[in-house]
Amino acid sequence: MSRHLPPRRLVLGAIGATGAALVVAASRHAAKRFITPDPVETRFLTPWELGIEYEDMVFQTEDGLEISGWWLPNPEARRTIITLAGHNAARHHVLGISSALHRAGANVLLFDNRGRGTSEGDKISLGHYERLDAEAAADYVVRRTPNLPLGMMGFSMGGAVAIMAAARDERIKAVVADSAFASQSRLITYHLRQYVGRFFAPAIFRLAKGALHYDIHEVEPGKDAAKISPRPVMFIHGELDTVTDPDDSIAMYKAAGEPKELWIVEGAGHVDAYFQDRGEYSWRVAEFFEKHLGR
Repeated sequence: MSRHLPPRRLVLGAIGATGAALVVAASRHAAKRFITPDPVETRFLTPWELGIEYEDMVFQTEDGLEISGWWLPNPEARRTIITLAGHNAARHHVLGISSALHRAGANVLLFDNRGRGTSEGDKISLGHYERLDAEAAADYVVRRTPNLPLGMMGFSMGGAVAIMAAARDERIKAVVADSAFASQSRLITYHLRQYVGRFFAPAIFRLAKGALHYDIHEVEPGKDAAKISPRPVMFIHGELDTVTDPDDSIAMYKAAGEPKELWIVEGAGHVDAYFQDRGEYSWRVAEFFEKHLGR
C-alpha cells in the first residue's frame, strides 16, 4: 500500500524512520561509552620511579570485586588520604598529587577503579558503582590505620564519588573535590545536547539511561554536599572546564556547610588546575588536609 502514498508522506516516513534509527544507535553508543572500560594501559609511572616506598595491595568491595591499589606508607604519618581517579581512569592517573600528599606527611592509598588496571570488573559506571570502591577503600584504611584521621580527594567523577562517600561515611573527616559534577543526569543531558542537538537529546537520554544497569538519578553529589558538614570540604574547578560545569562546584560550595573552601582556577580546563601549577596546587591541597586532619 505504501506505493499509493503521496511522495511527501513517503519522504517524511523515511526521514522519521531514519531519525528513529539514529536515536536508537546514538543511545546505545552513549550507554556503552559510560559502562565499557577502556583498554588496560600497561606503560605508566609507578611510585618506584619517584623513589617512594609502596606496597601492592588488594581490598574487596561490597559486591565482591577485588580492587587493586598502591599503599604509600609514611612512617611519620599524621593522617591518611585516599585519592580517587576519574571516569575510566586508574591509580597512575593520580600518582602526582598522591606523591605530593605523601611527602607532606600522609599515608596515601590510590587504586584502580573497577574494570580498570588490575582491578576486577567488566562494567563501569559514572560514579554509582565506583562509590562502592571508595567505601571499600575507606574500610581498608580504617582497618590499617585506625588511629589516624582519614581524608579523601577525587578528580572529576572521583570528586563526585568522594562527596557521595563522605555524605554516607562519617569516618571520612575531610574532602577535596576537583572538577566534580553535581548531577549525573544533568551532566549527560548537557553533553548529549552538544553532540546531537537539543531536538534529539531528550529521546536519546531516555533510551540511554534505560540501557544502563543502574539508576543515574541516584548519582547526585549536589544533594550530598550539604550532608558533609561539620566536616570540611574543598571544591576546586577550572574556570574554562567544558566537561563538568564550574557552576556545579560553585553551587555545591554554596550548599555545603562550614567549614568549606572554593578555588576557581583561572585559565584552567577540566582537571587541569594541578598541571597549571603543580607546586601551588599541591601546597593548597596538603595545607587543607593538614589544617583539618592534623599537622
